[in-house]
Amino acid sequence: MTDRQRFLRYMNYQPVDRPPLHLTGPWSDTLERWYREGLPRGVDPNEHLGLAVKPLALNNISGESALWPWFEEETLSEEGDFKIFRDRSGRTVRDFKDHTSMPEWLDFPVKTRDDLQRILDERFDLSDMDARYGPEWEQKARAAADGEGVVLIDGGCYYWNLRALAGVAGASYLLYDAQDLVDELFERINLVVLEGLRRASALVQLEVIGFGEDLAYKNGPLLSPSMFRQLILPRYRKVMDLAHEKGVGITWYDSDGDLRLLMGDYLEVGINCVAPCEVAAGMSAPELRAQGGRDLRLVGAIDKREIAKGHGATDAEIERNRPVIEEGGFLPAIDHSVPADVSLGNYAYFLEKIQEAIGVV
Repeated sequence: MTDRQRFLRYMNYQPVDRPPLHLTGPWSDTLERWYREGLPRGVDPNEHLGLAVKPLALNNISGESALWPWFEEETLSEEGDFKIFRDRSGRTVRDFKDHTSMPEWLDFPVKTRDDLQRILDERFDLSDMDARYGPEWEQKARAAADGEGVVLIDGGCYYWNLRALAGVAGASYLLYDAQDLVDELFERINLVVLEGLRRASALVQLEVIGFGEDLAYKNGPLLSPSMFRQLILPRYRKVMDLAHEKGVGITWYDSDGDLRLLMGDYLEVGINCVAPCEVAAGMSAPELRAQGGRDLRLVGAIDKREIAKGHGATDAEIERNRPVIEEGGFLPAIDHSVPADVSLGNYAYFLEKIQEAIGVV
């Protein structure tokens, strides 16, 4: 049985020889710690620690559904341990040179209605879809279909794009002060992803529709549920209606934070799988399964804070999630990424125990 077959069957609660193995990556700081603790440089940590099978591959064939063209990236200055640069979303960013952290966003390209209108005119022009889905994209799509793993295409990053352009505070003001232009931004993103879905489904068999939003934090969504239902949910519905027409039944909805206020809306339009289920924000796999039933699939939900505590805490965390693992429709993994407070020894133990939990070893 291939991982593609395992994924589709397991996420639909059908019998499999074993669930797929999904792993999240370490921060660069985490790797540096592991090197100090004995991991050889230049090797894959998972293979070095005795990984028995390959992790699930997600073959993302999304086109350019956001800014196009992107801003030109440029280093603006360097100050001691920090660098200041412009990223491809046009933001001015301050970050450490040599280790991983959340960066500090100093400036955003959109502050006013006029700024947003200019971005729409210059970087969300829909007159040439071939520029977003050209020959290189087609080659990538065909190669993904021939490869291992599952084939995923973008369903749209709506709030994510608004926040990238304006920041959380700026996005919040624009949702009130320039709602017509925000609506136009979301509509153009939606038209691009629908075109991509039509083009891709003529080339390959798609298995997953991906959404990347990061529209929540620890205490809930970053926009009101009513505004979400007005401006974003109708676009999700269009994507999922077309996806279902094309035979695609599984989603991969990626957002940090507490999404529970929106879970019913997701399920209503066909979004049936969320990741990474950040436990610190209340996204517990057993509780989410109790809330959404078997209609709701889950990815992640293994609390990274518990893995950092050591073997006993790791055992307890896996046992807490074991009923959902055994039921199916759940790819257990460290929720989001592996931070630097997880030692090499504790990560090795987690790797051993998560493989045992899904029947690999």
